[in-house]
Amino acid sequence: MTTEQDAATGAPVSASDAVWAELDATVPGDFPSEVPSFSSAERDRRWRLADRLMEEEGLDALLVYGEREGSFPAPFAPDVYFTNDRPGSIVILPRGQEPIAVVFLTTVVEDHIQARHVGPTGWLRPENIYVGKLGSNLVEVIEERGLDRAAFGVIGLEPYPPFYFDGAMPYNTWQGVLDDLPNARFTPVGRRFFELISPKSAEELRVLRWSASVGERMAQAMLEITRVGVAENVIYAAAMRACAEHLGFTSGMALGSGPEWVGWGSPAWTYRPQRPRVIQHGDTVLAELFCSFGMLETQHQPTIAVGTVHPDIEKAADIAQESYLAGIERLRPGTVFGEVVDAMAEPARRAGGWHVHPLIHTISPYGLIGTGHQGAELPEVVEYGKVLPIPTIGRDTVLQVGTVFAFEPNCAIGRHLVNVGGTVVVGPDGAIELNANTTRMMRTRER
Repeated sequence: MTTEQDAATGAPVSASDAVWAELDATVPGDFPSEVPSFSSAERDRRWRLADRLMEEEGLDALLVYGEREGSFPAPFAPDVYFTNDRPGSIVILPRGQEPIAVVFLTTVVEDHIQARHVGPTGWLRPENIYVGKLGSNLVEVIEERGLDRAAFGVIGLEPYPPFYFDGAMPYNTWQGVLDDLPNARFTPVGRRFFELISPKSAEELRVLRWSASVGERMAQAMLEITRVGVAENVIYAAAMRACAEHLGFTSGMALGSGPEWVGWGSPAWTYRPQRPRVIQHGDTVLAELFCSFGMLETQHQPTIAVGTVHPDIEKAADIAQESYLAGIERLRPGTVFGEVVDAMAEPARRAGGWHVHPLIHTISPYGLIGTGHQGAELPEVVEYGKVLPIPTIGRDTVLQVGTVFAFEPNCAIGRHLVNVGGTVVVGPDGAIELNANTTRMMRTRER
């Protein structure tokens, strides 16, 4: 087996048997002996994958939109897949050639100059980096490279849930390209791109393992500091510190606490002026951790019980754990995604519970999302405007070896919620769990 697409058939293949054995034998939370990085072989693998996509679709070039940094560090960053550099560029990738990046600020060039002196650098040569992330500048570069009549595959126009249901490309940028390049042809190819990059290479799996280990340490730091009298922001800070100490990156997390809790998102004191809540006996602390290393993200779902909690929380914890195990059992190559979703949704449906957020979704990249169908079942919902549920996306997709999922089974009994889970990879023989401590409800020593 190889670490890329099979040369004869073009079909995606997984990492080597040795790499899968290494990953399967790893104790969740343990770090590799060395900090992983991406080699020139990984670069070439990705660029050849782009050429394959263009050959399949009859294209001359790819046009790849990357979201700005500054929001973990970018919610939509396929540009980095081809540059191994700062997020936030628009990449032009002519077939059979090296990528060209139109970056957003001169600081990107300054960073590139600095890296050339101290190393390591990204994958772009200086002559392929332009400054000015505007539609007009993008058109100028395309014309300069003789691509004004090319057939482009565009990544950034299609839905990218849960962040961009109408696509990530800004209107003015895209309209400028269409207006000034009337002889070019543009075809959205984001879906096929997702299918090709979802199976991870050996190098990507090692980077993901590092990220997952960081997330494990973040959750453990939260558990160790959580006790009666500690404020939410102190728990938040413990996770952030653990992330930075172990070379991970995150810009925030979902966090809430109380004897009952049905919200989900950043704690209110991060966006509204108010005091953080102080933990009391009988509370649960619920969180979703977003950890990144090398622009490959993992997610972790701690629920921490503080002392004796409500019986419905204990019931919800059992249901969430049952949901997690049902998903693990069915996450195998060749399984249809909808079957995994249905199996994970069944425990809450059977018990009369409901779901606050999705149960499972792909990660690095996003694309498939699986939800139960019992969302927002609270009497107060009728007081609001139209409340549209998050749909399951990609039900008919057949799972491939090397695809990465965020498992986040959650169950609410009335207003009592438990959320568990971590990052799981589709291995050759079934699910490979990269986390352990967040896959069931965690408990403080206070009882």
